[in-house]
Amino acid sequence: MGLKTVVYFLPRPPKKVFVKAEELPPAGTLKVKEEFFMVRPSDGHLRILSRRCPHLGCTVNYSSGEDLFICPCHQSRFALTGAYLSGPAKKDLVKIKWEKVEGGIILEIPG
Repeated sequence: MGLKTVVYFLPRPPKKVFVKAEELPPAGTLKVKEEFFMVRPSDGHLRILSRRCPHLGCTVNYSSGEDLFICPCHQSRFALTGAYLSGPAKKDLVKIKWEKVEGGIILEIPG
């Protein structure tokens, strides 16, 4: 195995992303971003979920008709909490860590 191969498989550091307070979804809503979903149920608790399917890494979409997340590649389905429901994924969507800071939040998106 060459050095390039070894480097490819090394874990990448997480990416820090700042989200302004005014971009956060109000209670009872959801916002879709390029790499993640921001879900805030009516209880007001904010969840940030990766859009990367745990099966093969395809980008998961939100289905408003079914009110859940669906992977377009193999139809894995996930609840708005990120919990696995059906399909080949067998794992929940990754919950992205975040911390509140002045003016918004900072996300730590896995590499």
